[in-house]
Amino acid sequence: MREQGAGLARQLYIPAVLCTALWGSAAPCIKKGYLLFGIGAGQAFSQLLFAGWRFALAGLLVLLVARCKGRRIVPRRTEWWPILWLSLFQSMIQYVCYYIGLSATTGTKGAVLSGTQSFFALILAHLCLKNDKLDRNKALGCALGFAGVLVLGMGGLNSFSLVGDGLVLLSAASAGAGALVSRIFTPGRDPMLLTGWQLLIGGLFLLAVGTAGGGRLTAVTLPGVLLLGYMIVLSAAAFTIWTALLGKFPVGKVSLFGFLIPVFGTVFSALVLRENVFTPRNMAALALVSGGIALSNTVRGSKAGGEQA
Repeated sequence: MREQGAGLARQLYIPAVLCTALWGSAAPCIKKGYLLFGIGAGQAFSQLLFAGWRFALAGLLVLLVARCKGRRIVPRRTEWWPILWLSLFQSMIQYVCYYIGLSATTGTKGAVLSGTQSFFALILAHLCLKNDKLDRNKALGCALGFAGVLVLGMGGLNSFSLVGDGLVLLSAASAGAGALVSRIFTPGRDPMLLTGWQLLIGGLFLLAVGTAGGGRLTAVTLPGVLLLGYMIVLSAAAFTIWTALLGKFPVGKVSLFGFLIPVFGTVFSALVLRENVFTPRNMAALALVSGGIALSNTVRGSKAGGEQA
C-alpha cells in the first residue's frame, strides 16, 4: 500500500500540483511583464502584442515537443475547423479580455476570478450536452464559486471594475466555452496537435492586432526576455503534463487539483507583486472559489471509478 501511495504521488500528485503552480503564477507574471516591458495600463495594443509573442511561441514549442515525441504535427483538412474554433475561444477572445482586464485589476483578483472558468464550463456543458448535466455537487460548487465572486466584488482589494474584473470574468466565460468546444472536438484527435496550432494561430492573431494598433514593447531588457521565456515554457509544459495526466487517470481525479490554481495565484501575487492579499474578505472569496472547484469536480458514488479520460 505504501509503495502504491508513493507511485501515485510521483505519477499524479506531484505533476498535477506542478501544473497548477505554473498556471497560478501566470497572472502575477503578466503584470510583472507589463512593468518590465514598459507597458502601461491603458496600452491595450501593447498588451496584446505581449500576449501574442507568448502564445505564438508557446504554440511552436508544443508542436516541437509533439514532433520530438514522434507525433504528427501537420493538421488534416478535417482538423482545421476544430483548431479555429478552439483558437477563437481559448486564445483570441479569452486572452484579448484577460490581458486587457488584468491590467486594470490586481493579480490576486485576476487569479481568483479566472478560476470561475470551471463553473462556466459546467454550466455550458449542462445547457449544450445531453450527457453532462449538473448534479448536486456541481450545482453547489458553482453556487459557492459565484458566491466567492460576489464577496470579492463587494470589497476585496478594490471595488469591482467592469473594465478590469468584468473583462477577466468575460475571459473566464470564453475559457469555459473553449472547454466545451474542446470536449466536442478533441475525442479521436491528438490534443497536442490541436492545442499547438490553436495557440500558434491565436498568438499570431494577437500579434497582428497589437501591431496594427501601434502596440510596442517600450523596454526590452534581459529580465523581461527571461520572464517571457518562462511564460512560454509555462504554457507549453503545463499543457503537456496535464494532457499526459488525463491520459492516465480519471478526469475527476485530475481536474480536482484545479482548486489549487487560484490558491497559487494568490500566493504568487503576494510574493511577486507585493500585494496585500491576506485580508478576511479576500481569503473568504478564495476559499469559496477554490472549494467550489473542488466540490464540483468530486464524483459521487459509483461514477468515481468509471470516469476515464
